[in-house]
Amino acid sequence: MVRIRKQLKTDGWDYGPKTIHYEATIKDSFPGGIVPSIATIARLLAGVSHVDRNPRKRPQSSYLPFARSSAMALWQLDAFEFRTGDGKVVTVYQLPDDAARFDVGFWAYQQHENSHDAQDVIARAIKSYGASKELLSDNSKAFNQLRSGRIGAVELFLASKGAMPISGLPGRPTTQSKNERSHQTLNRFLVANKPQDLADMRRLITRYREHYNRRRPDQELNQSTPEIAWQTLAHTPAMEPLHLSVLQAKAAEYLSHRRLKHIALGKATIAVSKTGKIIDPGLFEEPAPGVAAIQMLVDFVKDQRKVYYKALHISVPSMLAGRQYYRMVTDEEFLPSDPDTREVFMSFPLPLTALYRSGKFIPSYAIRGIQMLNASAQWESKAEHYRKEYAQRATQMPHVFTGD
Repeated sequence: MVRIRKQLKTDGWDYGPKTIHYEATIKDSFPGGIVPSIATIARLLAGVSHVDRNPRKRPQSSYLPFARSSAMALWQLDAFEFRTGDGKVVTVYQLPDDAARFDVGFWAYQQHENSHDAQDVIARAIKSYGASKELLSDNSKAFNQLRSGRIGAVELFLASKGAMPISGLPGRPTTQSKNERSHQTLNRFLVANKPQDLADMRRLITRYREHYNRRRPDQELNQSTPEIAWQTLAHTPAMEPLHLSVLQAKAAEYLSHRRLKHIALGKATIAVSKTGKIIDPGLFEEPAPGVAAIQMLVDFVKDQRKVYYKALHISVPSMLAGRQYYRMVTDEEFLPSDPDTREVFMSFPLPLTALYRSGKFIPSYAIRGIQMLNASAQWESKAEHYRKEYAQRATQMPHVFTGD
């Protein structure tokens, strides 16, 4: 039993008495021919000091479980970041089925959390298993923008496949508690196996998915594996695409609630400047569904390829010359996108940090965390130079220059 426990712990898997019992039962042979009960395993391991003392927790039976009764009724999407051995931050997306806990699409990407990669994760899962009736996520702009009164690329894609995008209440992470708990298990496995780069990370996730679905018993599934639950439960997938008007109505409803909330708080409906002059209220009105208040249609002039942010002039590659873009700013990111496809071709995290600045001018490749779609080799080479510089400074001066 100690040998099984040590191997599970070394490999980064769960190593409690229930998991040890399961591993012992699926072995070809076991000393004595009879596997002890879970309670006996716990007592024996405690007798030789092979237990981890955990704080006393609220009994599992006291919780009211939130789970769909059939597979494909609901998938949950979430992501977390992990720093690989080469110093780069990789974003890991997790997509389990709510009822079966079956992993339909865990995968990793080099960019920070964004709608393009989120859509790719979902598309890969739908290609393998079909579309679920609903998909639950938090209110990250990369996943779901309906509560902001607009429709994002991921929501449009889900609707085209017949899946309704839904999100948890703001400030209530317990709605996605299954995914949060799943993050812990996968993160522990990655820490134990130390992936060196994105390719190594994807190899480990493939190995993890095999173990998670087929060999890891789940207490919420009466010690069944997610694969057995997936095969046993009835499936209720999406049947036909959703009309865009469904999403528009949902976005409009959320927008209406926000307006009523502002009125209830007694907020003024006009804006006044420091001199007392009333500012055009049209500049501050809520947008129509599907259009962001933080968006502004701007042209890239051929001779002056610049993006403006807080009086700063940020250069952009020549390949973007002669086109329009939506200048979109969220609390966390600056996201210029194509006005027709809404494809984000550049992004960087806020607040803006750059290692090179000349007056108001900042080259895009010098910005910390910058991501550029279809960047040229020259631009990518310069950006890589600054990435290494950021990583070096984070190592040398972590107290003033963290890599988070």
